Amino acid sequence: MKLFSARLTKSNVHFTKSILPRAFNFSSTTITVPEISVDYLIIGGGVVGLSIAERLSRRKGKSVLLVEKNSRLGEETSSRNSEVIHAGIYYPKDFLKTKLCIRGKNLLYSLFSSVSSIPFSRVEKWIVAQDTEAEISYLQNLHNKTKELQVETYFLPQTKINLMEPYINAKEVLVSPTSGILDSHSLMNYFECKIKDQEGDIALNHKVVNIIKSPQGKGYLIQIENDSSFSFTIYSKNVINSAGLFSDKIANYLLPPAHHYKLYYVKGHYFGYRGGVTVNHLIYPVPPKNLVNLGTHLTLDLSGRIRFGPDVLYQDSPSDYSMNSDKIASFADAVRTYIPSIKKKNLYLDYTGIRPKLQGPGESIKDFVIKEEMDHGLEGFVNLIGIESPGLTSSLAIAEMVDEILMDK
Repeated sequence: MKLFSARLTKSNVHFTKSILPRAFNFSSTTITVPEISVDYLIIGGGVVGLSIAERLSRRKGKSVLLVEKNSRLGEETSSRNSEVIHAGIYYPKDFLKTKLCIRGKNLLYSLFSSVSSIPFSRVEKWIVAQDTEAEISYLQNLHNKTKELQVETYFLPQTKINLMEPYINAKEVLVSPTSGILDSHSLMNYFECKIKDQEGDIALNHKVVNIIKSPQGKGYLIQIENDSSFSFTIYSKNVINSAGLFSDKIANYLLPPAHHYKLYYVKGHYFGYRGGVTVNHLIYPVPPKNLVNLGTHLTLDLSGRIRFGPDVLYQDSPSDYSMNSDKIASFADAVRTYIPSIKKKNLYLDYTGIRPKLQGPGESIKDFVIKEEMDHGLEGFVNLIGIESPGLTSSLAIAEMVDEILMDK
């Protein structure tokens, strides 16, 4: 029996039953007695949370509810990125980021072959090196690594570089032919429709404000507050924390203080370009050594519009999307290393995005955290922490992994 209707009116979910919670005290925490229960509660309605909810809602006889604090799905990291399908070649070979990106990319292309409602294009990525020994050596080492990963790359002859992309300045180009772009909103719309078709539920404007273990043993009590400040409690056998920028806070409701997670918020500016430059591929410079990002790269949207970014700005707020026009000069300087003809006056601020990073300023790259917190006696509580790029590409593979973690639950 469905607990919620999937029909959205004014961006809210309407409940199919009246919920009249009663309060009681448990472990010094005032929380309401749950009057509804589900098998799987997914926290966070970004592309990864939606993919997980879609996957779990395939399970017959199991109830699935996704709760999202915002009025729309995918309002944060999922809709403020480059929309690139990454090949999975940048990160260390033993990282989840590598494994899940490669698997997720293949799953995406397989999905696109059977679903026509998600626009995409395999535009290919060029990783470009200037005339420095370090950058050329990086490309050669990267090419060698891709052979081990069984991901196709190849070097482009100089004559073809100039012929195919006359505006691009590069001494060497390593081509990633399995890279591409997609419409992330269409992908999220697809997941949303599938969830509803498979009898799953989505509740917008519903924020998780507390979680405790159920006093009855297995499962969890999740305190929810809606946009009218009405508070109630849901019991769920399993909880999947896919709250993106706020996933550390969700995790820390249940984890002991010594094992709390901490996320860093990294804002990135994206600039559009008006001018006479035409480019047909994704252009990525050799990235910085710590892989804090992949450099100030050029991406295309599905209409062929050029955009540059993101840069890296650590900040204290997970919700400050303000834009700084003073960044134009530094963007122009960075881009001129591979497009010398770029004009600063033709750059314009487009949007900003915020990434949830596990590494602080100056620290080495850290991998995704995707784990059931069994070490802390939290069976059925699955955390996804630090899911940034390549999270969009990896979304289907992450859902597959979570499905396997919860196989018998």
